[in-house]
Amino acid sequence: MIQNPMRLYYNQQFPPIDTHLLEFDFPEPAVKKLSSGLTVLFILHHQLPKIYIRLGLDLGNKHDPASKAGLAELLSYTIKKGTVNRTYQDIISSVEQVGGELDTAGNEDFLVIHGEFLREYLDTGLDIIQDMVLNPNFPPEEVEKERQKQIADLENEKSSPQFLASRRLEKALYDPHPYGIHKTLSSLQNITREDLLEKTAERSYPAGAFLVLAGDISIENSLKKIEDNFKPWNTPIPETDYPREPRKTTVPQIHIVHRPDSEQTNIVMGNLLFARKHPDYEKMLVMNKILGGGGSGRLFLNLREEKGYTYGAYSTLQTNREQGIFLAHGEVRNEVVTESIQAFQQEFRRMQDEKVPEDELRNAVRYLLGIFPLQNETPSSIAALALKQRLYDLGDMYWKRYAELIKSVSAEDVREMAGTHIRQDRMVTVVVGDAKKLAEKLENLGEIHVFDQEDNPLDEW
Repeated sequence: MIQNPMRLYYNQQFPPIDTHLLEFDFPEPAVKKLSSGLTVLFILHHQLPKIYIRLGLDLGNKHDPASKAGLAELLSYTIKKGTVNRTYQDIISSVEQVGGELDTAGNEDFLVIHGEFLREYLDTGLDIIQDMVLNPNFPPEEVEKERQKQIADLENEKSSPQFLASRRLEKALYDPHPYGIHKTLSSLQNITREDLLEKTAERSYPAGAFLVLAGDISIENSLKKIEDNFKPWNTPIPETDYPREPRKTTVPQIHIVHRPDSEQTNIVMGNLLFARKHPDYEKMLVMNKILGGGGSGRLFLNLREEKGYTYGAYSTLQTNREQGIFLAHGEVRNEVVTESIQAFQQEFRRMQDEKVPEDELRNAVRYLLGIFPLQNETPSSIAALALKQRLYDLGDMYWKRYAELIKSVSAEDVREMAGTHIRQDRMVTVVVGDAKKLAEKLENLGEIHVFDQEDNPLDEW
């Protein structure tokens, strides 16, 4: 989903101003492969008697069948609601009694179980996590509660122009890859408890999992406990169960989500991008910071500060394990929709045609180098980075090389990235607003396709 633009603005418009940048030395984990196939990473940090745990599983949304979209998300919320051996209340009580924390989070690619425990209660945390993975129960009453909550959330999301635009863009660009599939009322109602059990049994496999422990830990003592805990885990590697490649667009397209009598128009423009592990990622990160990564970005300065079309205009990179999207977005006044799209396009071309000035490049690089250690200075965040490195296959020593990769980006690299990866010849522009007022204005900008707020195509509006 597209991030809140004002949060991006406040988070990103004030880069470090000191000429000295903080150094970030990522501690390389000790890596052990268990007999079950599970990879365990240990990161030693003895300053506090606490251990942070991250377990990443190949249980993302991309494995949901279209008819049961939302299955992995429902699973991520309910796998912690009870096991064969523990009720939900048992889990809560066991964690709280030792002052620990335990939760889950899912995305398009993975499910992550994460927690933190004092050193002397690490065994408690590992026991519960092992039980959740190997003996899930999905109590029917908890599944139904979460289903109803997601149905209510879905109805609320439909009132958000930002959500409607994001959903339409992802469907348009990713199809038939499941990154473009979104849950619906029907798909949520189709999901059964048996589906959750079957999905966990099939896709929760040790050879595709990574367990990270960071903190005041003894590798020797912990390794035996983990080996014993996860020894029964022997699920084989499943086959890929979805199309790998999106169907690429070949011409510019305008998709209007018809929202009658809208007072403003939400614009989202994007094209397919590479996966997170692509070697151009860091160069694109610098390019994006200059173009639209906050209140100092060119999009913001043009569309808001100079022209006054919007409260904010931004760009971002959404990169997953297999595919990604470059996108730019803003919410503008109805009377300047065409001019706003043209202003976005103007800034895209300027990035492609002109070398960025050295001071602009330097500020973008310094911002990215300065913010990174501030965001990743705790054992918890370091554990998250170590897990991300493995899940997204970023390569050994990636975080040790990250700063140098950013530092090495040149003005010519920035121009090359814009020319290679901002594809106006095949860009999809999604406009959420009143189609009766917008369609004629926009017909010269690309093929017009109109959809209702349920994302069904419209021939008349």
